Amino acid sequence: MSDDRFFDRLRRDTKPLRYEPDDVVFTRVKARIRARIEQPSVSQFLASWFRPLAASLSALALAATIGFSLFERSQPPVLGGDSVDISMAGDVYSVAE
Repeated sequence: MSDDRFFDRLRRDTKPLRYEPDDVVFTRVKARIRARIEQPSVSQFLASWFRPLAASLSALALAATIGFSLFERSQPPVLGGDSVDISMAGDVYSVAE
C-alpha cells in the first residue's frame, strides 16, 4: 500500500453519497432471493403455464368468432333459385345451395 492518503480522503468525501440500504430493503431482497430459489409445487407450476395459455386461447377464440360473424355478414344472401348442376356418369344432378 502507498502512504498516499488520497483514497482515505476520497472515502471520507464520498461517504454521504453512498447508498446504505436499511433493514426493510434487506428483508425484501432476502424474500426475493428465497422466492427464486424455492421450487414451485406441481400445482403452482401448472397454474403458471395454464393461465397464460387459457387466456391466449380465449383471445384467439374470441377473434375467430368475431371474424367469422363479420365474414358471414359480408357474404351476399343466397337465393333459393340458385343451383349447381353436376354431371356424373352420364347423369346430371342439380344441387341447391
